[in-house]
Amino acid sequence: MSMKQSFWKFFFLIWLVCISNASHALEVIEILGGKASQIPVAVIPFKDNNAQKSMQLMHEVITNDLNRSGLFSSIDISGVSDYPIDEREVNFSNWAALQSQFIVVGKIDAIGRSNSQMQVTWSLIDIYKEKTVLSVAIKGQPSQYRVIAHRIADTIYEKLTGSKGVFDTNIAFVKKLGKEKYSLFIADYDGHNPRAIVNSRYSIISPRWSPNGKKIAYVSFEKKKPVIYVQDIETGKRTLLANFRGNNSAPAWSPDSKKLAIVLTYSANSQIYTIDADGKNIKQLMRTRSINTEPAWSPNGKEIYFSSDRAGSAQIYKVDVDTNEVVRVTFEGNNNVSPSLSPDGKLLLFLNQDNGSYRVAIQNLLSNQMLKLTNGPDDESPIFSPNGHMVLFTYKDYGKVSKIGTVSINGLKMTPIDVGSETILESTWGPLSD
Repeated sequence: MSMKQSFWKFFFLIWLVCISNASHALEVIEILGGKASQIPVAVIPFKDNNAQKSMQLMHEVITNDLNRSGLFSSIDISGVSDYPIDEREVNFSNWAALQSQFIVVGKIDAIGRSNSQMQVTWSLIDIYKEKTVLSVAIKGQPSQYRVIAHRIADTIYEKLTGSKGVFDTNIAFVKKLGKEKYSLFIADYDGHNPRAIVNSRYSIISPRWSPNGKKIAYVSFEKKKPVIYVQDIETGKRTLLANFRGNNSAPAWSPDSKKLAIVLTYSANSQIYTIDADGKNIKQLMRTRSINTEPAWSPNGKEIYFSSDRAGSAQIYKVDVDTNEVVRVTFEGNNNVSPSLSPDGKLLLFLNQDNGSYRVAIQNLLSNQMLKLTNGPDDESPIFSPNGHMVLFTYKDYGKVSKIGTVSINGLKMTPIDVGSETILESTWGPLSD
């Protein structure tokens, strides 16, 4: 089998994992790879009866969201002069000639007292079948136009793929501001609307969002060594979770948000422990002379994946939380570190080091086939999106400044996230919105 055939066979297996529960989707679109298999969509500028220029950007936000996923390709509409706002105005032959399978149309109306609110009425239209698939009206404040656009993109994504979209979610990241200032920010998934929730003169690393969306655990060096704090996002209250002898690092939440796996150098090499979210009931998971670090829970809470040097080089293993039975998971490459599990537990995300480069890779745990998603050479801290279809990671900008970006799990679309020119240390992705 050729490398190209192996690539698309692997991706086909990944896509089957993604759509296995998509019986309610409009169509089951089996993406076998390449741009030809992406879903072609044209997002038309919405007719803005408010005459507010910022509202005209909504179609750009929707287009960028769909493109970032790697499952859609946007249609160039620069040559189109007459934009439809509903099915009655659509010339299906013309849009079919542009090779658009779907188009998104809509309008924005001012509503409420003094026209202080707006209503966005939009439709998803199937060009091939010449019919409206979905028509929705959303109300909100003009200042919420980006949130509304993200929710429209989420609705389109779910309708066409059968899986939840992640465009109306948040990320958190640590930014280094000068020599002695570090800030933990929360922002929209695409980097817009950032706000700092922690500011410190000491380094902050390893932020991890709790699955219930209420807290973020992180490592701080403010006590002259690494210790673990848990920050309540709504109240701003923070709690010192782990300040044991030696280093305290690598927090990872259990799926129910009630426990964390952490790494301590309490007596010798780095070892993995579990601890309740209130700091009680600490328990060592296994006892070895090897380094065991970077824990990541399986979605069912029964296993913890981790990296260890017990075989000589760093590889990824899993341990049964109840029996402590350990199984090796990765075998390809010189080193494999930083594991993360997809929400369905079928895909393993990690950093693969080979020929001197660290690149984001993904392994199908059903077939054990591996696919490298990025080019490296200095990628770090990969983590799945909450639907498992994209990856957030850190990379070096021309080998110098660390940035963050996303890559689709088919490897077709890598997109930077613009959060400024400062160095980004690490990042994490929040859960799906209610």
